Amino acid sequence: MNRRTGTVLTALGVVFAVAASVLPADSAGAAALPPERELRQVVGDAMQDRLGAQARSGYGLAASAKLEILVEPQRWSADRAWTFGSSAFLIPRGVETAPVVSLFVARRTGSTWQVGLQGTPAFAALSHRAPSAVVKDAERAPFARTASPETRAATGLSLPWQRNAGWAHWGVHGNSGTSRPYNSIDFYGGDGNVRASRAGLMYRHCTSGGRWPHITVMHDNGYTTGYYHLRDTTGKPSGSAVAHGEYLGRIAEELPCGGSANGDHTHWTLWTGSDGNTPVAVRGKEIGGWTWYEGASSYQGYAERGSARIHRNQCCDLINYGGGGDPGTYFENTSDLDIPDQGQAESSITVGGISGNAPASLSVYQDVHHTWRGDLRIDLIGPSGTAYRLRGPEPGDDGDVIHETDTVDASAETANGVWKLRVTDTSVNDSGHIDAWSLTF
Repeated sequence: MNRRTGTVLTALGVVFAVAASVLPADSAGAAALPPERELRQVVGDAMQDRLGAQARSGYGLAASAKLEILVEPQRWSADRAWTFGSSAFLIPRGVETAPVVSLFVARRTGSTWQVGLQGTPAFAALSHRAPSAVVKDAERAPFARTASPETRAATGLSLPWQRNAGWAHWGVHGNSGTSRPYNSIDFYGGDGNVRASRAGLMYRHCTSGGRWPHITVMHDNGYTTGYYHLRDTTGKPSGSAVAHGEYLGRIAEELPCGGSANGDHTHWTLWTGSDGNTPVAVRGKEIGGWTWYEGASSYQGYAERGSARIHRNQCCDLINYGGGGDPGTYFENTSDLDIPDQGQAESSITVGGISGNAPASLSVYQDVHHTWRGDLRIDLIGPSGTAYRLRGPEPGDDGDVIHETDTVDASAETANGVWKLRVTDTSVNDSGHIDAWSLTF
C-alpha cells in the first residue's frame, strides 16, 4: 500500500516538474517573474540563441519550427543564489533522434540571473567561482575547457558494451537520420547492457520526462558520448565519475526527452567534449577497434577492421576491441556464476602485465542479480587473500539487481595475481547469480 501511494505521489511530482520547467523556445522574457521561473526563462533564451538553429537542423525541422525547452536545476547553493543543471530541446513526437542538451551554471545577483551554457567562457568562469555544493571540485577543470576535441582518427573510445562481446548496428546516420554530420550509430544485441565508452563524468538529462533519464558522459580526451533510449539506468547522480566499461543502462525504447524509437537499442552519439552539444562525424574515426564509414545514404555504412567489414544488421559480429583508455588496465569476467540460497559464490579474474602494487583507487564494478539483494554480502578478495568489504546485508532492500562501482584502497596488494569477487547469501529463500564484474587499475 505504501509503495503504491509513493508511486502516485512521485508521478504527480513529475507532472508538476514538467509543467514548471518547459518553456517555448522563442518565448520573450516577462517582468517580475518568480526567481526560479525567471531562471528557466533566461536559460531558455540562452539555449535558443546558442543552439536553437542546431536543434532544428538536428531534429530535421524547418528553421521556423517551434521547439520547447526543458530546464532542470539539479543543484542549489544554500542561499539559492547559485544553481547547476541541465537543459534540453524536447524532441517532437515521431522524430527519431537524440536530444540536443546543455549543462548550465547560473548566479543570481539582485534581480538578475547570469547564465553560462556548457562550452562558453561564461560557463567556465561561473564554474570556477561557484560554491562546491553547486559545482564539484572534480568538475571545475573539465568545465573550464572551451577547446575543440581531438581530430585524430583514434578516438580512445570503445563500443558501448563489454569488451570482446559482439553486437550489431543499424548503420551510420545523423542525429535525426539524414541530418549532418553523421554523428550517430544505433546499437543492439548482446546482453543489452550499455556501458561507458571511456571513463568520464556522467550526466543525467530530462529527468522529469520519464522514469529513466537520457545519459551523457564527458570524457577527458575532448569528446562527449550520448546514450539515448535506455532503461534501468545507473542511479548515480549527475557529475559522478564512471569508469571505462561501467554499466549505464539497458537498451530500450525510452523517450525521456521526446521523439520516437523502433525496437530496443541505444542511439549512441559523438559530440565535442567542450560544450557537449556540437556533433562530430564518426566517419574515419576508430571506435572500439573499428574504423567507421558512411554509406550512400543514412542508416548505411559499415565498420572496418583489417579485412573485415561489418554492415548493418549483421548480428552479432561487431566485436568490441576496446579503445577507452589503456586496455592493459581493465580486466573483467563475464561468465555467469550461480549464488545458491544461503551459499557463496566466488568469481575470479587473473590480472597480469601491471608492475608494482594495485592503486589506492582500484575500481570494482559488480553486475549481480538476486531475487532479494538485501540478503547479499559482497567482498573483493585480493591476491593476498585479504577481503575488502563492498556491500553488507540490508534486510529491507528487496531490489533484484546490483549495478555498482566501488573504489577500493588496494595499495597493499600486488596488482598481478588472482582477484575474486565473493558474494555470500546470508538469508533463506532467495538465490541469484553473478552476471559480470570488472577491475580497472
